[in-house]
Amino acid sequence: MQARTIICVLLLLFEFAFLMRLVLSFFPLAHDSAWGSFRSLAVTVTEPVVMPIRRAVPPLPGALGGFGIAELLVLIGIQILVQIVC
Repeated sequence: MQARTIICVLLLLFEFAFLMRLVLSFFPLAHDSAWGSFRSLAVTVTEPVVMPIRRAVPPLPGALGGFGIAELLVLIGIQILVQIVC
């Protein structure tokens, strides 16, 4: 398997986890439920990428359930990387 293929698969998996994080942030979920565990996993995987951007960019007042500028920038960045690499 080529390195480029591995990077593409990892980027797509990260994109999936990030999108699930965004979608599940709109729903109140118990932490001990299956979906709550999945959201916790998605947050754990994606938080190292989101946190530095969140520190640099202030949140919008009244952001949509945790969906702010930092999340939008990460989503755009993932799409750009996928287009360049894959």
